[in-house]
Formats: sequence, structure tokens, C-alpha cells
Amino acid sequence: MVQSRTMDTERGAPSLPPIDPSAAGAGAGSAMTPELLAGLLADGDDELAAWALANALEQLPREQVYDGLLRDAMALIGARWRDGTWGIAEEHAATQALTRALDRLAPPRGPLLRVGPVALVAGVRDERHTMGLVCLAHVLEEAGWSVVNLGGDEPADDLARFVAQMQPALVGLTASNPERAGAVVEAVTALRAVPLARPIAIMLGGRLATDAEAVAGLAIDWTGTSLVEAADFAQRLAERLTAEGDVVAPGEVF
Repeated sequence: MVQSRTMDTERGAPSLPPIDPSAAGAGAGSAMTPELLAGLLADGDDELAAWALANALEQLPREQVYDGLLRDAMALIGARWRDGTWGIAEEHAATQALTRALDRLAPPRGPLLRVGPVALVAGVRDERHTMGLVCLAHVLEEAGWSVVNLGGDEPADDLARFVAQMQPALVGLTASNPERAGAVVEAVTALRAVPLARPIAIMLGGRLATDAEAVAGLAIDWTGTSLVEAADFAQRLAERLTAEGDVVAPGEVF
């Protein structure tokens, strides 16, 4: 069991962290730490994890919560798995719990999203780490984008075929390590060869996006791992599309 849930054998009570009296009345999101969230996820407790994240979302924009609290919790889970504190079971439990928690936290969908700009997100060939795609999709949807998430391991030729069919304004790719560099080249090359009514913007996230040498020379419009920065890029793109008359601005439908 994780430390936040261990029992004090002398008193028979849960060994919980101390509470700062000055935090009384503050939302649960402000009291939630990466350590506590990591413990909930490693225990497979998606219900409490979703509740804690929902409270954090009441205080901060989604991209900030995902970039901060959530990212730090997942980094801690990875660190504890690497140093042997937790095993593969805890890491897998955390991944599954987070998948369920994020599903609970998805932005509400409605008719406005059907007239917003279209974005497509996918993992490149052989890429199976897709949690970042879910987080990006949430951020884009909350900003008014209509998002199609293809998940991971998407072959370049099939991705290009689907893009030709969907004609999105934005394609977000993810790649987690240097072994995926060739797959990123394939995907970007295939996308740039698709005949489109207007050029698409291509984003690349994941750890490979921080490797300047790996992405040098590729026709990618934005690279990085920050959802705050990704949201800013997408917002500027959406404003440009609206100004050019390619999409209907929010509030102009009904």
C-alpha cells in the first residue's frame, strides 16, 4: 500500500499527512499534492482521483492542472517504478485508473463542437503512450475544437488517408522516445503530401518533441510538451481561422 494509506500499527489509524489549518475552506484541489494523487492512482482509485482533479479544475484552467498536478503525479509514479518502490502492478493500476478518471473529466460535448475547427490527434507508428493525446483532446475540446482521437500506433499512410477525408485544420502527433523519430518523419511527410483545401497545422508532443536534433528540418508548426503552450498555439490558430471565415465563432450558431 502507498504511504498515504498505511496504518499506524500503534494507534490503528491511517497515517495521513498533516493538514494546514490555513487551508481550511479551500477546495480539495488546492490541498491535493502530486504525492497524494499518485497514491490514489497507484491504488487504482479512479473515483477519488477524478474527484480531486475535478476540484482542481474548479480553481485552475484545465491545461494548467494537467501540466502541473497531473504531470507531476505521473512523473512520481514513473520514478517510484524505476527505483523499485512500486512494481509494474502499481504502474499499470495507475495508468488504468487515470484512463477512467480522465473519461469522467472529459469536457461536455454539444452541438457547438460540431461547427468548431476540426483537430485530429494520434500517436505515430509504434507509439502506444496515448495519455497525452487524451489530455490534449480535452484541452482542445474545452476551447471549442471538434476533436477526433485516433489513439496510438497510427501508420503514416492510413493517417494521411484519414486526414484527406476529414480535412482537419490541426493535427497533433505524439512520440515518446528517439526510436520513434523515423515514424515521425513518415507521418509528417505523408501529411504534407495530402491534397487539402487549406494547409494544416501540425503539432508534435511527447518526449521526442524536446529533441531538437530529431525534429530539425521537419515541417512541424509547433513542438513541445506543455499543454499551456499547446493551448495558446491552438487558440491563435482558431482565431486566425475564424477571421478568415473558415469556421463559425462560438456564439454565432444560435
